[in-house]
Amino acid sequence: MKKKLLLLGTFILCIITLAGCVSSSEKKSDTIDLETTDRYELLIGLNDVTTGKQVMDTQEAIEIVKLKLLSHVSGVTITVSNGYYYVGAFIVDETTLNCLIYGANDEAIAAVVAEINDDLNVSVLVSKTPSQYRLITP
Repeated sequence: MKKKLLLLGTFILCIITLAGCVSSSEKKSDTIDLETTDRYELLIGLNDVTTGKQVMDTQEAIEIVKLKLLSHVSGVTITVSNGYYYVGAFIVDETTLNCLIYGANDEAIAAVVAEINDDLNVSVLVSKTPSQYRLITP
């Protein structure tokens, strides 16, 4: 009988401890008052789809993409990186614009991607993930 009471007491103590851990982690995330939205990332390879080579200067492409994006979304962060992939046995090196966008919607992203595809003749990889965020300023 004492073993059963000890086992039951240990089990209850474990449940209370776990419940305390869950509520404290929730409190931590609530302290910065996060909002929920979708996060889109566009990876725009600057190699022309037809020629397989970059035909437009990177800075010129950034300006064009920036203006196109800002006509559809309220803000974007653009960084430049290098992408690599295989075409057959050959490795292709491609300058890539990484565009990070919060708070847009699928329709706006589809419209800007269509414009980029049509006007620049480049490929765009689109990623969408749910995200929690808060812009913190002084």
